[in-house]
Amino acid sequence: MNQPVSKPTPGQSFSLPQSENAIRQVLKGAPQDLWLDTIRRARFASHNTLISWMLCQPECDFAVAAHAFYRSNPAQYLDSPTALPPHPSSDQIFARCLINWDTGFFRTHRLKVEERDAPLRHISIIHQKVIARQRGSLPFRIPLRFLDPKGGKPLQLSESLNPENAPDLWIKYAHAQLDVPSTAPGFPRRISGIMRKISRR
Repeated sequence: MNQPVSKPTPGQSFSLPQSENAIRQVLKGAPQDLWLDTIRRARFASHNTLISWMLCQPECDFAVAAHAFYRSNPAQYLDSPTALPPHPSSDQIFARCLINWDTGFFRTHRLKVEERDAPLRHISIIHQKVIARQRGSLPFRIPLRFLDPKGGKPLQLSESLNPENAPDLWIKYAHAQLDVPSTAPGFPRRISGIMRKISRR
């Protein structure tokens, strides 16, 4: 889905689509529960600019960063380690997580890192790869916190903050191609459900 490009504003990339800018505006001042819910809905590489922006905000919860870290496929960076770029691009999520951690980000850990954020098998693989390396042989450091992401409470979203059920949020998330139902909440979705049931008969 092609989205129109918004005019640049201070602190905004020239090519930032209006759809992503709308999501950023929603997240500003929103509870971290919605941030974690949002990153879980990211599906495409085009969402990396949104994820990178989230990681660069001082309020970003550790659970959001842990999800971003493990979705970046950290195993590949341990198999073929290279120095981190000093200024990661929006697609260099692995580097962004590590650099921002080293500069003091993600110290608030209120939300629980669940299996969908950091699968136990992936945690185990990364841990094994780290301990198999000779101390000091990696050109970067994996924080121990990322290898043991315990603590926090499961996210809780009110109906008004759930992109699947709040019409004003649903349309913004749908336009941004984040993972929400294909039909709008309320009457349109009920009609769609009825039509699906009829078609199966």
